[in-house]
Amino acid sequence: MKCHVLIPNLFLPASEFKIDPLPNLETLISRGERTRLEAMGFEEWLFNAFGVAKQQDWPAASLHRAEPGYWLRADPVHLQLRRDWLALLQADIAQEEACSLVDSLNRHFEVDGLRFYIERPDAWLLKLPDSPDLSTVSLMQAIGRNVDDCLPKGTDAMRMAALMNEIQLLFHDHPVNSNRDFPVNSVWFWGGGILPEVKPSGYASVSSDNTLAKAIAERSGTPCLSIAENASGWLASLAEGEHLVILEDLMLPARYGDGNEWDKRLRRLEIAWFGPLLDAVKNGLDLAIIDNEIGVRFDTKKHDLWKFWKRARPVLDCLK
Repeated sequence: MKCHVLIPNLFLPASEFKIDPLPNLETLISRGERTRLEAMGFEEWLFNAFGVAKQQDWPAASLHRAEPGYWLRADPVHLQLRRDWLALLQADIAQEEACSLVDSLNRHFEVDGLRFYIERPDAWLLKLPDSPDLSTVSLMQAIGRNVDDCLPKGTDAMRMAALMNEIQLLFHDHPVNSNRDFPVNSVWFWGGGILPEVKPSGYASVSSDNTLAKAIAERSGTPCLSIAENASGWLASLAEGEHLVILEDLMLPARYGDGNEWDKRLRRLEIAWFGPLLDAVKNGLDLAIIDNEIGVRFDTKKHDLWKFWKRARPVLDCLK
């Protein structure tokens, strides 16, 4: 059995502080064969894995509805003032709050022919009556950054900026925000396009709690499983074949520059995932650990663990 473990931001923040030993992870990547890949964002990696062609954007939103027309993600966000710039933060929002806000959006913009939909509380969709000239930055790539550096581009960019401003005014005094420490004060437009062709990936299953990963796997006909608590539970659920699991635990703390939280989550992965995966490799599992953000892949097989001359090294040293 072959397993690919995609872990965005497994390495990127590490250069900023000292990492204590992680013996399971260090053994897996020190003994494995390293391959340099093209660094790319999470969404781009997913689309490449499933053979989806880029339109002006990577057409993320259309995969959620699988209906004709032009779709945009319009995710709820919090814009936070930091001295002289606005930082984009992901909104932690309940289903009831999302329903109230989206209902207000639909009543307000009905006259413009715009319709918003809830995929899940923190993932909304917008169907436009036409296909705009627009290219965007994904929410995950924009989180923690200056909003001005990530705004949509294209001949319809000003139109979308005006729409965003109107939504901000609508949300300013909305009852949902009256009791929130971090108000939902805007939406983030990204991932626009029409429904693309999705090719089979070759994976026997995809395990992920990411809405886009689930949508693209379903569209390709690939079974999609929820993330197990640990690698032991995940491996026990798999049949023969090649499988993909996506562990997103490190993405948000990396985006926010929260090294302590990133380190804490990495240590949980060391126990819950890297330990059982190391045991599985000893028993014959072919394993690939991939960080799309930095562009690196480590392939480790049972016979690699016998390469005593490849001593386990600190995580960062494995990139040299």
